[in-house]
Amino acid sequence: MCYKWIFLLGLSAMLGACSQTVDSFDDEDSLEISSSAKKGASSSSKGGKATSSATEEPDEDCVGEPGKVWDGTTAKNFACGAGTKLSPYVILTAEQLAKLSFVIGANDKAYQGKYYKLGADIVLNKGKIIDDKGGFVADSAKLHKWTPIGNSSVSFTGLFDGDGHSVSGMFINTTSTHNGLFGNSSGTVQNVTVENSWVSGGDRSAGVLGVLRGAGIIKGAINKASVIGVGNATGGVVGAYESVCCNNVGVIENVENYGLISGSKTVGGVIGSGTNIRITNAINYNEIIGTAGTGGIAGSLGSNSVLMNAENKGNISGKEGTAGIAGYFGYVYSCSTNSKQATLKGAKNSGYVEGAKYTAGIVGKNDCSANSMLSNEGSIIGTFYTAGVFGYAKNSNTEFAYNVGNVLGDTYVGGIAGYNEVGVSQSIYSTGKVDGDSLVGLMIGYNFNTTMADYYYLKQGDQEPFGQNNGGGVATPKTEKEMKSKKFAELLGDDFVYDSEQNDGYPILKWEE
Repeated sequence: MCYKWIFLLGLSAMLGACSQTVDSFDDEDSLEISSSAKKGASSSSKGGKATSSATEEPDEDCVGEPGKVWDGTTAKNFACGAGTKLSPYVILTAEQLAKLSFVIGANDKAYQGKYYKLGADIVLNKGKIIDDKGGFVADSAKLHKWTPIGNSSVSFTGLFDGDGHSVSGMFINTTSTHNGLFGNSSGTVQNVTVENSWVSGGDRSAGVLGVLRGAGIIKGAINKASVIGVGNATGGVVGAYESVCCNNVGVIENVENYGLISGSKTVGGVIGSGTNIRITNAINYNEIIGTAGTGGIAGSLGSNSVLMNAENKGNISGKEGTAGIAGYFGYVYSCSTNSKQATLKGAKNSGYVEGAKYTAGIVGKNDCSANSMLSNEGSIIGTFYTAGVFGYAKNSNTEFAYNVGNVLGDTYVGGIAGYNEVGVSQSIYSTGKVDGDSLVGLMIGYNFNTTMADYYYLKQGDQEPFGQNNGGGVATPKTEKEMKSKKFAELLGDDFVYDSEQNDGYPILKWEE
């Protein structure tokens, strides 16, 4: 399915027909939230390290010196293996990893659709590439530049298993597109960490994978590289997802970002942009900086996208469309009767968010989506359409959500939504302070033609729950003592729980336990 983005004007034409992956995604859990990702943390790592896939150690006949710093050359052969599922090509050295980059870039059919596995950590450049704040500190003239595996013309179609190992010292400095450890993949990339690395590139740049295509999969991936994008679609783990054709659905699961991510349009801690993508168990820890479409998890996610178990802990700053989880979610333009809803289930923001138009703790601008189990604890500062959960929401249904963060804006300012039009929402509360110039409400700044039930807010003087309420429901004031009681948690429904030790005593969502 072709996708439409208001900001992705620079994307090139779709490439080729559908590609098949060597490893399929087993979707037996449907939309149920995984118990392995409690409190928003992904199940991909322990202490920020990708997990091993529990494969056997490389055969003693494998050739290569693990741990040796790359000399800039390309190996003639892999360490061992036959490229099959039972006997994958084993990569022990940086030179062997460079061989993978070369054969895929050359589109050598003998190496496409094969199985590959790291047998050791790979060091592409020695010494410190970035400092603790993500700044570049190395001498670029002395660094070997990395050529990504796959490019704008060729997609990796095999299965690459990092087996819990890392690739460090990666240096990319270019204005071209498709940048990362991998530039382009419609296969499977899993269980790998990119660390102490620097990626500066054009459209579709990321630490691990520039572009995920078709039915491609990336899982168990961790980014600790700084990524600086000068075009569209900049991400920590993936730059962009391209559906290509045939209603393919890409998969991103169990991923984490620790790297500083900065870009222009559609910038995210996990992914810059995508439509028809499924993302499960994703978390961002670092600062994300952008202009249009900036989010802790995603800059922009379009129709038929699914995002579950997402958490942001980093500070987010941008201009239009800035939020703790996704700058834009659903349809950027409008939702029609034929539109495929986007789904957001289980999302939490605790980071500070600052933007201009469409600024929020969860989604900056939300259209045509089904949302549940959302929470914001961070302070939010914006101008027009500013709120704790949705800056702007239209044609969207929401249940089980709360905001305890303070919100400051100009016009259309609310604890839950700055602007809310046409939809159904229930079991929602807000306790944060809300301030602005006009159309300001403790719950919603401007509410129009919505169906609402079980809306509660912390009474704060004479301040009203709605700045203006046209054809909507009502909200009920509660005292702090009432809202911190077990009875109030029960009033909100089964997806809320009473836990006086968390959230300053206010109810939390079950998935946050």
